[in-house]
Amino acid sequence: MQKHSRRSFVSGMALSGLTAGGLVDIPLLGASSAMAQTGSGRGLLLGVNFAGAEFNAIGGRWHWPKLDNLQYYLGKGFRIFRIPFLWERLQPQLHGELDNDALSGLETILGMLEQAGAIALLDAHNYGRRQGQIIGDPGSPVDIGAFADFWGRMGARYRSRRLVWYNLMNEPHSQDPQTNLMAQNAACRAIRAAGATTKVLFSGIAWTGGHSWISSGNGQVMLGARDPANNYAFDVHQYLDKGFGGSSEIAIPGVGAHILTAVYQWASANGKKIFLGEFGTGPSPASVAELHAMIDFMAAHQDVFIGGTMFAGGGTWGRNPKSADPIDGVDKPQTMLLRQYFNR
Repeated sequence: MQKHSRRSFVSGMALSGLTAGGLVDIPLLGASSAMAQTGSGRGLLLGVNFAGAEFNAIGGRWHWPKLDNLQYYLGKGFRIFRIPFLWERLQPQLHGELDNDALSGLETILGMLEQAGAIALLDAHNYGRRQGQIIGDPGSPVDIGAFADFWGRMGARYRSRRLVWYNLMNEPHSQDPQTNLMAQNAACRAIRAAGATTKVLFSGIAWTGGHSWISSGNGQVMLGARDPANNYAFDVHQYLDKGFGGSSEIAIPGVGAHILTAVYQWASANGKKIFLGEFGTGPSPASVAELHAMIDFMAAHQDVFIGGTMFAGGGTWGRNPKSADPIDGVDKPQTMLLRQYFNR
């Protein structure tokens, strides 16, 4: 979702982080549950963004999202979780060591997901930037080598985890498309050089929108994505409101059935795979019907679509109707819609 609209969701919220006590009991899905879906055609991999570590600090502190919220989704059978974070929180100095204290919270989450047989999609939620500086821009202190160094270190740290995937960059925008591509190619090479072999997701410019994939030029430029392991897909985002940024809970009437047609045709013609890293709408019956239509389209075209993660869970959203989280213990209809597709 575009930064200006999504961040307004959490203005003034107090974010609660991980609690002590180690791992907790969760319903086991089986160690091979999610892995069995990643190429078998047995169903879309559908889950949620587990949001929190990318949000602005409150009172000088930031937090990983809530473990009880993760338990909620695991108990409902969700099997893939996109985990957003800010690059600079995990690697405070360019080319420096990863911050073990910051990563301890992530590793608690990864342990829970691994126990449940669920995939963790690590998402650098920086919009093609680090602290406002565009990666690889002329004169930028954040060069492509620094970005590759970060992902190489992450790949080395998690290379033994078969259920960890890598989402190189969230929603690059307002930047040179070729530089964006070069940065992500370098990051992917670094992950592979570190010995990690699981799936890598590349993102286009223009907020990596599915509706604008062709008109933005992503359809041409991103054909240059290169993975030495040939185990990659494209991270595409698609909200259903006017403007496609997720700022409204009202879906455009009739949008769901056709909004992904052009990007599907592009991917099918070029032998590419797509993962919908962010999508969402509000809880009204009309909006949920549009979401239903879009996911039906994905389910009917699994030659291209791997799955997707709704925005967003994490336990920090309060009573926001567009989030995936329940309100007062009541499941959201748009969230429960996803369960209809499990193991189809």
